Amino acid sequence: MRPLIIEPSRYTQADNATWTAISVGFIIGFILPVLGAIFLSNSIQLDRENGTMALFLTSSFTRRRYIFGKFLSNCCFMLIFWGITVAFTLIATLMKYRTVNLGQFLMVFLILLPGLCFVAALTLVIEVLPGLRGRLGTVLLSASLIFLYAAGTDYQTTPSRLVNIFNLSGSHYLIENIKQALTASGGGSLHVLRVIGSTGTHYTGQQSLVFPMIRLTTTDWVNISVLLSLSCLLVLLATLFLEHRPLVFKPAKRRDPIKVTKPWVTSFKQSRLYLAFRLLTGDVSRYWLWLLLITWLWSWTTTTHQMGHLALPLLFLLATPLFANLGATAVQTGVAQWLQTVPDGQRRQKWWASISGWLLALGLILPVVQQTTVMVYLALLIWALQLPLVAQLIRCLTKSQRPFQVILVVFFYLYLNGAPLLPFDQAHLFLPTLLYLSIGSLAALGLFGLKNNAFN
Repeated sequence: MRPLIIEPSRYTQADNATWTAISVGFIIGFILPVLGAIFLSNSIQLDRENGTMALFLTSSFTRRRYIFGKFLSNCCFMLIFWGITVAFTLIATLMKYRTVNLGQFLMVFLILLPGLCFVAALTLVIEVLPGLRGRLGTVLLSASLIFLYAAGTDYQTTPSRLVNIFNLSGSHYLIENIKQALTASGGGSLHVLRVIGSTGTHYTGQQSLVFPMIRLTTTDWVNISVLLSLSCLLVLLATLFLEHRPLVFKPAKRRDPIKVTKPWVTSFKQSRLYLAFRLLTGDVSRYWLWLLLITWLWSWTTTTHQMGHLALPLLFLLATPLFANLGATAVQTGVAQWLQTVPDGQRRQKWWASISGWLLALGLILPVVQQTTVMVYLALLIWALQLPLVAQLIRCLTKSQRPFQVILVVFFYLYLNGAPLLPFDQAHLFLPTLLYLSIGSLAALGLFGLKNNAFN
């Protein structure tokens, strides 16, 4: 698998150090904004939940200083991931090529900083605007960032001025840099550009392609200035919409909460699978579940190509909140704490949570039956069945639902860009099947080998 493919019939791929920064830049330009949108979406909500917000609103500390401090902390959080990426990419480049052009290397990553500042400011606005607080705002923000990335990586058309301004991933600068390198080498126009390629691509090129340092034009500087100015305006907007008094949260009306009462205990003894599904759906909106069902019904009508490149990834992305709830909802509702009083209760609840996750995964890949061979379906089944185990293990280790959500989004991003991560190829089933079987086995050993208090 190669990180970047550019005109493979003409150029030797990744034969010099300038390829490393460009390749990582394309990938991290997608991952970092989405990662920030997911992880920073509750920085103010945490203060509301633990009482810090109520204390702040009764003090003389200004709302402007509070929001500006949150903005700086969000930026620092993004810079930590950015700095780790830069450091390890530099180390990998030196280890492989023994040399690096620092100007060309650093500019690829520096162009990401304005977009990260904008995301840090935008997450604050999402948290203070009524109607966008919570999961809805996070989903809309993540979808918008993915749309902007897709619009900015269309190298065959000229992007609009608006797309250039909201070039959060820096992909526009990278594509222009690639075109300049092609022109300098006499290669002409850019016809083939793939992020995350596969070994199935034929590499017949013999010419070396060296990327120059990214040089920003006056228009580029203007676009960056506009984006940074918009970030400052968003911070001021968040200051205006921040609540003046503690918010009162009304209980959700979509379903009754699960309560640890005597009738509930009787229900637990009678139908543990029903309880497991209640915990699986957790606080997921019924509208979201209906959308998942409609997409599942539509997937039965798709072609084999549509199933592999659209329907199946969409189904599992829509089901991401459900998988992330495995093990988390039990803690949030007090079920896990109550199960500590029942002999072997937490271990049995892990089993029932795994069974509900397995049934969900089995249902999601069921439409694949009519379009693939038995061996391909079995390989996909093994991949799907290890997801609930991995989701629960990550939840137990990190105490959060978000890491698994990020991992699944990144997984399908890499897959849709050409990485051979799903066993759809009849000729290459053994290695991915063995890999996912091993991951599932290790996840099961880790999950059921953890002490009961790790479940909390």
